[in-house]
Order: sequence, then structure tokens, then C-alpha cells
Amino acid sequence: MRAISLAASVVTAVLAVGLRAEQAAPAPTRTITNITGQLYRAQNNTHYNVFLVTPDGVIMTDPINREFALWLKQEIAQRFKQPVRYVLYSHHDWDHASGGAVFADTAQFVGHVTMPDTLALPAGNLPLPPALQKLDGNGNGVIDRTEAMGPTVTSFALTDENGDGLLTGAEALRGPMNDVYPPTWTFTDRRVIALGGKTAVMIHIGVAHAPDSTAILFPAERTVFGADTIQVKRLPLAVGPHMGAWHDTMRALMAIDFDLVAPGHGVMGTKKDIAALQQYFVDLTGGVAAGVAANRSLSEIQKTLMLEPYRTFERWDTHREAHIAEVYATMKGTP
Repeated sequence: MRAISLAASVVTAVLAVGLRAEQAAPAPTRTITNITGQLYRAQNNTHYNVFLVTPDGVIMTDPINREFALWLKQEIAQRFKQPVRYVLYSHHDWDHASGGAVFADTAQFVGHVTMPDTLALPAGNLPLPPALQKLDGNGNGVIDRTEAMGPTVTSFALTDENGDGLLTGAEALRGPMNDVYPPTWTFTDRRVIALGGKTAVMIHIGVAHAPDSTAILFPAERTVFGADTIQVKRLPLAVGPHMGAWHDTMRALMAIDFDLVAPGHGVMGTKKDIAALQQYFVDLTGGVAAGVAANRSLSEIQKTLMLEPYRTFERWDTHREAHIAEVYATMKGTP
């Protein structure tokens, strides 16, 4: 039940993103900037990937979406005269992993061993998530195209897995995954990708945010890439599936030898920024635990546990209380 609840939360977030995109869709901001050596960071609005140019081709991380992938493929071909040989997935989320088919003519795709399962429909006759139930005008348990509104219209084709014009509960919980190209290679704990005398190392960093969360290290460039788990001066959207997973992920990240951080969102940073995020989770957990031990209510803890050292972090003002509530619920044993 916990997994389904988390999936429903993800669907709600997806709908909100789609609504914002529908309300205003200016021309995307796209840039390519050099990080160091032949390692580059490419931008698509608020999403980023990185790619490494070698004499034998390009190692690239998340394709982000089809339109961006088409643009980036052309840019790489024009600027560097090389094809993309590897696409390395940080995790399965559609807003990072979509569009890989653009590179399928030249590339292998590498993801964590759990990634194929995340692309499959959940088993069972599942109900629609609460965010979609209100659209089910005839009460038949599915959303057809005539019932779709707002962001559901935008994401309908990507979510309708079998293309029958109906969104089931299972399809909605799976999310808009239709344009995520499945990995052709998988790994369990760590995998080294070698090309043209360069290497990238894929490292599974636990289940925080997603079961297939992966850090991608470029050892010679001393740079690590990751999306959603790896943040610089920015708090995550949520601290599910549980706080322990985030502590494990932070320890796994800190054990990697790197200097620079190139996250999938936001500004670049250094290993000190990962240490600061790790300390945020320590302070968050310790503060909530102290409040619970003192028999304070959730609202009392939210009013007093301000986590001041992180006030300048993106999302501090919007997500601090929600993070406290998530940790409090775990400690109190409530869903």
C-alpha cells in the first residue's frame, strides 16, 4: 500500500507539471556548456544532462525528452562529429529518461537492473489515483479521451500504454513512460563504461527517490552526475520512500571520489554541497526525533524546527514542513 501511495503522489506531481506546461509553453532554453576537458553539460529548461566526447563516440546521460534529444543529437554531430554510443540512465522517471529512441541507431542503453520493471504496468486491476478519479464522469473506473482535461490531455498518449484510448489505474500509476527507451544493458551495483580511452562508472546509490537511482561518475573529470537524488543547494521534492533510504544514499554518494557535481536540476556544485545535503537529512531526522521524544505534536514541531542553515536552499520555504510531516509519520508509525 505504501508503494501505491507513493506512486499516486508521483502521478499528482506529473499532472501539476503538465498543467504548468500547458498554461505557458515558451520556446525551450537550450544550452551546452563545458564542465572540464571533453565533458559537457546540456540544458533543456530546468533539466540537464551531461555528455563526454571521446575519439570513438559520445557517452551521454539522460536524454530528457524526444525534442531535446533530437536537438542534442544534431548539436553533437555538428560540433564534435561523433555519434552517441552510450546512453546512461540516472533513473527511470519520464522527465529524465524519455526520448532515447532518437539515439537507438548508434547507442547502447544502460540502466539499473530494476529499471525494466518500472517500465512495466503494475499488476492487478488498480483503481485510478485520486487526482484522476474526479475526471471519471461516467464512473466506469477509466479515463477516456473525452473525459481528459488539462494536463491529462497533454500526457495522454505517453500514458496510454496499449493505445486503446483509455487510461486505466495501472497505466496512470505507471505514468507517461511510453517514450522511455528500455535499457539494452543492465547492471546491479556498479558498471564501468569504456570508450575511446575514457570511462564512466554507473553506481547504484540505493532506493531514495527511485529504486533504480544511479550516480554516474566520470573519474578522469572528477565529476558526478545524478538526477533528483543529487541536489545542490536544493531540497528534494519528497523524502520517501523513507528517511533511512536518503541517509543510505548520501553515504553512498560521499563514498565516491569526485570534486564536481552536475545535477539533473539546478546549479552545479562540489562535494561540499553533497555533504551539506547529507547534514540536512541528519538535522531533519534528529529534530523530528527530539520533538517526538518530547511528545510535541506535528504542528508544534513544524513551527519550531526551522532548519535555519538551509533557509537559502531552493524549496526550503515550500517543502520544509512537508519533509517534517513525512519523517514524523514514519516515526509515529502512521501511513
